[in-house]
Amino acid sequence: MAVGDSAVSQMWGAVNSGQLEINPESAREVASAYFRFAQQCDGWLNNARELTQISGFGGIESAKQLQHGFATKASDLIDVLLQLKSATLSMAQAHLTAADILGEEDSLNAAAIKAVGQ
Repeated sequence: MAVGDSAVSQMWGAVNSGQLEINPESAREVASAYFRFAQQCDGWLNNARELTQISGFGGIESAKQLQHGFATKASDLIDVLLQLKSATLSMAQAHLTAADILGEEDSLNAAAIKAVGQ
């Protein structure tokens, strides 16, 4: 299960069933917070990508294993951050949808597609 899948599914279920309605101003404010968080994820993703290329551990076998272990953890972190960013953008989209702000969804959909493609 990807990070945030349960929360995203519950949110979209409430939106699609009409159980959740949000006024446009509140939806924009919440979506804006999600967008800011997604941008933070971009910075963390850049840092994690750099960590996959770490060096300087030395030539002995245990050092090589340690280096490989850290690089693997960084790679795993990238996967989690991509899932987190995708869930974040989906939550923003759900809030905008609940407020029936269709025009603002278009830019969000483009951002979500870009995030998934990274």
